[in-house]
Amino acid sequence: MAEPLTREAFERSRAAVRLVARRDGRILAAFSVGLGVIQLIFLRWADAHLERGSKIAIALPVFLIYMVVVGALLWRMERRKRSVGPICPQCRIRLTGLSERVAAATGKCDNCGGVVLSGEQTDRP
Repeated sequence: MAEPLTREAFERSRAAVRLVARRDGRILAAFSVGLGVIQLIFLRWADAHLERGSKIAIALPVFLIYMVVVGALLWRMERRKRSVGPICPQCRIRLTGLSERVAAATGKCDNCGGVVLSGEQTDRP
């Protein structure tokens, strides 16, 4: 059984998750909006200068590439958030979302009931 986290270590881990989300979220937003605008500009241009079949033959693969890039950036952001987030020292589960908030409020893991934060009053519900 591992030692519970200190409140400071737990909060540092939560801050690291917020930092990754903010930084990677900006990159994700810049790419998704930027590439989306470029696609719209291309479609406007293609409407005036290309036949429908040619336009679709170009636009569809480009859109699929766009979706792959945005999906990869989203996957990378979520993976990085999970890698820096707090872990229950008892059951080794990643504390994300509601589980993280429950651990912050009660000092306990909502999965196994183990103590996550040392020095926390553990008789809270």
